[in-house]
Amino acid sequence: MKIIFIAFLLIIINVAHSDDTIINKIFFNGLKRISLDTVLFNLPLKIGTIINDEDIANSIKVLFSTGYFEEITISNNEKGIIIIQVKERPVIDNVNFQGNKIITEDVIKKILNVKKIQSGEPFNECSIFELKRELDNLYHNFGKFTATTKIVVIPLSRNRVNLKIMFTEGKTAKVQQINIFGNHAFHTKKLLSQFKLYRKIKWRPILPNRQYQQQKLFYDLDKLRNFYLNHGYAKFHIDETQIDLTPNKKYIYLSLYIKEGMQYTFDSVKLHGNILDYFPNIKEYMIISPGELYSNNKIQEIERNIRYVLSKNGYMQPIILIEPDINDNNKTITLYVYVDIGPHFYVREIRFEGNNITKDEVIRREIHQTEQMQLDYTRIIQDQDRLKRLCYFKTVNTRIEYVSNTLNQIDVIYKVEERNTGNLNLSVGFGTESGINLQFGMYQENVLGSGNSIAVASTKNNYQTYAEISSVKPYCGINNINVGGKIFYNDLNTNKTGLSDYNLKNYGININCSYPIVEYTTFNIGLNYVSNYLSKVAPQLAIWRYLKSANIYPKISINNKFLDNAINFHTNDFLLVSGWTFDNSNHAYFPTYGVRANVSSTLTLPGSNNQYYKILIHCNSYMPLDQYYNWIMMNSIYAGYSGRIHKKENPFYDNFYAGGIGTIRGFRLNSIGPKAAYYHCNDSSQNYTTCAIKNSQDAVGGNAITLFKTELIIPITYFNKQHSDIARISLFLDTGTVWDTFWKNTEATQQAGIVDYSIPSNIRISSGVALKWISPVGPVIFSYSKLIKKYLGDIEEPFQFSIGKTW
Repeated sequence: MKIIFIAFLLIIINVAHSDDTIINKIFFNGLKRISLDTVLFNLPLKIGTIINDEDIANSIKVLFSTGYFEEITISNNEKGIIIIQVKERPVIDNVNFQGNKIITEDVIKKILNVKKIQSGEPFNECSIFELKRELDNLYHNFGKFTATTKIVVIPLSRNRVNLKIMFTEGKTAKVQQINIFGNHAFHTKKLLSQFKLYRKIKWRPILPNRQYQQQKLFYDLDKLRNFYLNHGYAKFHIDETQIDLTPNKKYIYLSLYIKEGMQYTFDSVKLHGNILDYFPNIKEYMIISPGELYSNNKIQEIERNIRYVLSKNGYMQPIILIEPDINDNNKTITLYVYVDIGPHFYVREIRFEGNNITKDEVIRREIHQTEQMQLDYTRIIQDQDRLKRLCYFKTVNTRIEYVSNTLNQIDVIYKVEERNTGNLNLSVGFGTESGINLQFGMYQENVLGSGNSIAVASTKNNYQTYAEISSVKPYCGINNINVGGKIFYNDLNTNKTGLSDYNLKNYGININCSYPIVEYTTFNIGLNYVSNYLSKVAPQLAIWRYLKSANIYPKISINNKFLDNAINFHTNDFLLVSGWTFDNSNHAYFPTYGVRANVSSTLTLPGSNNQYYKILIHCNSYMPLDQYYNWIMMNSIYAGYSGRIHKKENPFYDNFYAGGIGTIRGFRLNSIGPKAAYYHCNDSSQNYTTCAIKNSQDAVGGNAITLFKTELIIPITYFNKQHSDIARISLFLDTGTVWDTFWKNTEATQQAGIVDYSIPSNIRISSGVALKWISPVGPVIFSYSKLIKKYLGDIEEPFQFSIGKTW
């Protein structure tokens, strides 16, 4: 019996291994581009090993996974010879695409790279099918349901192919109607006002309106959810979102099915956890009162405030859990706030990267966070903004590294990208205000990486010759005082500027110091000396007022033809200049948020020929309108007043002027405000007070000015994202005026048809679009304006531009 059993077992074993073969040789047929070594490296079959049908099937699967072949067959014979027949996939030689607009070239290249559809890769029809499906879905997400993607395979010699991807994007489907079902507490119109997809923006005709995008839909649903959560509806829920597309795929109907639930109020806040001695500090920020409506924003604000308190004290990794406990009977919610403050971090080291020119000490003196002290994360953020305002760097980024083998030490690394802070140029510009403008400039904001600046500049145009040398040394001495100085020369011929006729030559020197008081705030004080020589002063009412107060009685000019030494005089003034500056903006050139404010005063000192004072207030505020800082509202206020001292008239050549690209756009340079009222005398024996007065269009300026500008900065990313750091487009509204508080209308001025220039309510208004661009030849400004409110004597100039001139 045992013999029979053993014989039967041997038969079974022999049958089971009847298909097993020992490999003696392996032959390949069909290899052309793929090398034999590459295939053998991936092939599981080896000479001398025993194989069966399962091994052959597995080998076919492995070879297919390489992506090199589209057909594979493996056969063997009793002699152990394996023959592998393959058909190689074509190789992609080139991939090009056309017709894409909304999907950028970079996005398409990333998709092709992920799917390995690029030059040198094997051609795989399955990957092409997946590519087409992904591109179609991407277009659907953008609302382009009629878009088509056609992929053409062009065979080439040597088993190669070219791929041509052709896009037909079509039109974007518009949201025709949004229906909300289940809302009882709020009217549908109120809810729809939260939606971007359905918002009508009449003043934004150049941008898409009501065009469907999946990302917009998700954003709107989140806005709707937050709207209810912030109005006490803690159990609000969106049950279903139904999207119906019309047969022609042009319009979309959205249906939202919601459950509002009941409205809840806060009952109390319970704080517990590992918070050490910070309980009073954290409790102070628990900004919730019993009976107050439940609000998700309040909860998020509590978490932010807790992180703020702890991050200022070295705890940058707290665990904060806020759990609402809902009482359905009382319709109240108790918040349980659990806080584990985590490890207490110290800053071991502060390092800087990328500053190849700027010395470490120049950057370090801007850093308020100190080494070997506890971390204050808010200081790190402030230090980063402070470095951005230096004008030395294009970008400033902060990185925190944890020190190995420690639990509570970090290194703070500021990585900067330096900008070219030096400039040496000889340029020719042209402006609607100055005509041909020749400029020479040598400017270095960061001399040898020291942070010191030096500048030499000169300008020559139709009406002015100007030159100056200036220098600033920041952080001079132990008190971080900035010391600067300037020497200048100016030769101005106002006859070519639309101003009251006179020639002014002046030169001077000024020294100023600035001292930081607190964060963002600086106090400035300086001393100026200015020598003025005026000649060829045409006799007019405002100038005569000034000359009379200075006991200057010039000879009569017959019909504005000057006699020898007529109205020529010289003044020397010593001026005390002081000011207060606040700046917490986040960028030196194109801020996206923050405030820049300056209040300054100028006062003549004893020994000066003139006796007057000037007060200036200038404030720019930047407020982002969206979370991405793309849409920015900029408001600017500029106000100035110049007053008498000891009843001496203010110098007319130091008046305020308005009109032009730098003040109220759309009006010609200096055309706003008081105009010159010239004396016309027929006899040299006459007194000016008895001469006739004639009106003119020559601006004489005033001693008071107010300007208010508001600008909506349009995201440059809508046109080209790479230009957002060097260019800005804005829609603006400019208002303001200039007036003379000392002007008095007389019978003679009224007969001459001269208006009352002492009225401050003659406000001018203009609006338009502006482009600012930091070009290789210097700043460029273009503006196109439409006047909304103007007065007699104002001159309109819709299109204005300036090249090679700072703003």
